[in-house]
Amino acid sequence: MNAREVAGAAARRLEAAGLEDARFEAEVLVREAAGISRAAYFAGAVLDGEARRRLEGWLARRERREPLAYITGWREFFGRRFAVGRGVLVPRPETELLVEAGLDAVRADPGAVLLDVGTGSGAVAVSVAAEAPEVTVVATEISEEALRFAGLNAAAHAPHVGLVHCDLATAVRRADVVLANLPYIPSGEIEALEPEVSAWEPRIALDGGNDGLELIRELVRDCAERLRPRLVALEVGYGQADAVAEVGRGFGAEVSTMRDLAGIDRVVCLRWA
Repeated sequence: MNAREVAGAAARRLEAAGLEDARFEAEVLVREAAGISRAAYFAGAVLDGEARRRLEGWLARRERREPLAYITGWREFFGRRFAVGRGVLVPRPETELLVEAGLDAVRADPGAVLLDVGTGSGAVAVSVAAEAPEVTVVATEISEEALRFAGLNAAAHAPHVGLVHCDLATAVRRADVVLANLPYIPSGEIEALEPEVSAWEPRIALDGGNDGLELIRELVRDCAERLRPRLVALEVGYGQADAVAEVGRGFGAEVSTMRDLAGIDRVVCLRWA
């Protein structure tokens, strides 16, 4: 069978496992397993025995609901491939809003210091640094495994990013702009999430405490009382924007929000004079 025929059979297996994007994922897995381009895939490339064996193992992993990005080892974000795997959160498209907020804030000020708190794979920090190489970008992360992935991605796309192993912003002394996609899922809701998240992604990157906002409150307090950046942009979950806005106003910040493609208030921006 050629690659497209193999992908058709793979899609049927993934559909039976309850995956909504089975056809798309089957194509990705077949192309990655065979190491072929999309053009070669549609041109009728044939998978050799090694590629077929690799694909079989990958399909079995996906049937167990392991995230596709963990299987292929990468996820595209802001036009670049980022290495990911067990121990690090898979970057989401909506998080690109943080990159846009950061770039808008620093492009007119090349001397700015931009801080990405809880960087995970480094997707936000590395994307900003790659788009605005004249800006000083620092990224913090408490997880050593996540920091390892951030290091790989920085080396690939923006080697000048400074990576710091610490909790939130505790080791940082200056930041003009702060971006953060912190854990914001309430502890009691994690198990109800889709298996790709609840069973596979690191709990430390998901659990935001009882109401999901514990780490966000801590960071906002630190920014308001110590760092005093001119902008803090925070990714939040569905229905959390108003509560986070109130936290910011409680510390004297002016508040605005950014909506994602679904129309959800996804990023809360806090500004101090």
